[in-house]
Amino acid sequence: MDNFSYEELLYFCTLVETGSFGKTAEKIGRTQPALSQRIKNLEEKIGGELFDRRRKCLTPLGKNLYDLAKEFVLIQKKFNMLFQEATQGFSSELKIGTSDTFAFHLLPKVIREFLKKFPEIQLSVITRSSDEIENMVHSGEINIGVVTQPINHSNLKEVKICEDPIYLVTAKSHPIMRKKSSNIIYDIREESLVMIDSKTRTGRIINKYLKMLKIEPKCIIDGGSFQVIMKYVVEGFGISFVPKMVAMAWKDKVEIVKIKIGETRGA
Repeated sequence: MDNFSYEELLYFCTLVETGSFGKTAEKIGRTQPALSQRIKNLEEKIGGELFDRRRKCLTPLGKNLYDLAKEFVLIQKKFNMLFQEATQGFSSELKIGTSDTFAFHLLPKVIREFLKKFPEIQLSVITRSSDEIENMVHSGEINIGVVTQPINHSNLKEVKICEDPIYLVTAKSHPIMRKKSSNIIYDIREESLVMIDSKTRTGRIINKYLKMLKIEPKCIIDGGSFQVIMKYVVEGFGISFVPKMVAMAWKDKVEIVKIKIGETRGA
């Protein structure tokens, strides 16, 4: 989604949902010719038609874009609401705390779009572990925290931003992908794992899952950064479990297996 603006994705999603250029133009406050040009520009940017004009439906490319776009638009709307609420009426400064993963994969585009609308806001981002961020919000050091899993403080407001399931990732050439097991998860018993630090919330989720399956991981790297972990996976040192947003950022270099571990979430 980095190549597309929030506005053009919002227009596209609205058009899909209304099924009409006229209704969409009225809803977003634009003329039909202006909307048509924005959709045409979007198609040129993505390199294919999004709508089958003759059959009046989405093309396969359009369906894929819509699935991604509606998720991003919803996330942006939720963040805009939270950011405005945190600064409304008393402050022009907004302090956001988050993990390195969310800071790298989720927030840059969200923050950029917010600052286009509210350039007067002085914004700062602090990266810490989810546990530390939760405590910083509770103590008033920061306005908003984006963390993994639900919070534990009863006097803090929680808003679920997104679901980010954990995926299994391997190098493209990894032998495990050639096995014909009906459940690949059990094939990892003899594999080397590149693991995120078990002290992190995501690390705790993964370790709990492996213990449930009675799998003792042969951990060759125990790291605190998913960027480091993915580099070692790509180089063939081992396989790993990572959040979807991390896996998809490396999708051209790794094999991705969707498994049901649970979900991490930004809140």
